[in-house]
Amino acid sequence: MLRNFPGQLEADLHRFYQVDLADMYRGSITPRKVAVLALNLPRGAQTWRAVGGAGAVTAEVEAAWIIEHTLLRVAHGQAGGKGKAPEMRDYPAGLLEEAAKAAFTQSRAERFRQKHLTK
Repeated sequence: MLRNFPGQLEADLHRFYQVDLADMYRGSITPRKVAVLALNLPRGAQTWRAVGGAGAVTAEVEAAWIIEHTLLRVAHGQAGGKGKAPEMRDYPAGLLEEAAKAAFTQSRAERFRQKHLTK
């Protein structure tokens, strides 16, 4: 996490634990302690938002998604159940996953331009 999301981790350590990440480099807090604090950040923390997945949303948001999904399923059933049934929302992707998707899309667009527009 420290390698990929140093800013988010530093902000979360300060916000939730009042720990300055620079203290690790000064020797007043051990890297193990920083790792333990980082791995136990609450759901919805900036670090987990950057990583993506279930930790990126708070329990309250997930509960709201479950209620929304339940209501949509009930409405779908009341409407006769025709068509595809509503599905639960996906957890958000992390920053690295989003960057990889954007790079892939960009490379595909560039290949298309080279193939079809440079003739």
